[in-house]
Amino acid sequence: MLKKLTRFYYPKTIEEACLHLGNREQKTALIAGGTSEVLRNDNNVEALVDLTKVKELCYIRHDSAYIHIGAGTPVQDIYKSKDLKGPSGELLKAAAGKIGSTLLRNSITAAGNLAGLFPWSDLPPVYMVLGAEVVCRKGKPKRTVPVQRFIDTRASQFLAEAEIIAEIMVPIYGKGTGVHFAKFAKTSNDYAMISLAIRLTQKSGRIEQARIAVNAITATPTRCLEAEKVLEGQKGNAELFAEAAKKAASSLTIRRDIRASNDYRKEVLEVMIRRGLQEAFDKAGK
Repeated sequence: MLKKLTRFYYPKTIEEACLHLGNREQKTALIAGGTSEVLRNDNNVEALVDLTKVKELCYIRHDSAYIHIGAGTPVQDIYKSKDLKGPSGELLKAAAGKIGSTLLRNSITAAGNLAGLFPWSDLPPVYMVLGAEVVCRKGKPKRTVPVQRFIDTRASQFLAEAEIIAEIMVPIYGKGTGVHFAKFAKTSNDYAMISLAIRLTQKSGRIEQARIAVNAITATPTRCLEAEKVLEGQKGNAELFAEAAKKAASSLTIRRDIRASNDYRKEVLEVMIRRGLQEAFDKAGK
């Protein structure tokens, strides 16, 4: 682990950070919150580029269409933000508040939780159901891509040389949309066995759009596409939600670990989705 590390850089701008990353004379890697650094499996890294002093990566603001979250924003700032309102803000804050301990939340960043993409990452399912977009920058040039595309490709393969995540753009939803987040773990600080995010948009009792995403129970964040199809276009009721929950639980490839059996996880997930759908639907109707 980092046996060849000899240099640390502390850039103050995105351009400077990308310049260091693009230095081909040494093997360079990024560090932000650093909570997953112990898992880095690359003994060839010679230099680390620390983003903690890049102030332009740390902010939460919004316009009429999006919430803009700087990539380096600690998740504790998201959890405690008074500017995050409406369904999108509610879901972001609910998930951020469930991430580890206060100490960890002050280190883990909005983009780090996405770039690392571990099974226990809680924000990616939220980004998925909200239809978030990822802004990537290579110095001044930038591109914006759907978060689903980013997750499907993974950061290590998606990001170009000397390119970093600069911002997460989250669409703002208004009346008629309800959300739900739930996390199942042995303790509040333990890795999740199941994390679940739901968004339902309804009109006159009929579900126009349904989004369900899970993590931890699967190897990577996963949309429950078959369950979403069961819901869309239908009038919400307990029987429909039970059917969708059963469809979701039966269609997933369960990740194995020592914390619980596959059968137990599936049974718990089905209950979590059924209850979550009912809560999101009730919120959407208010």
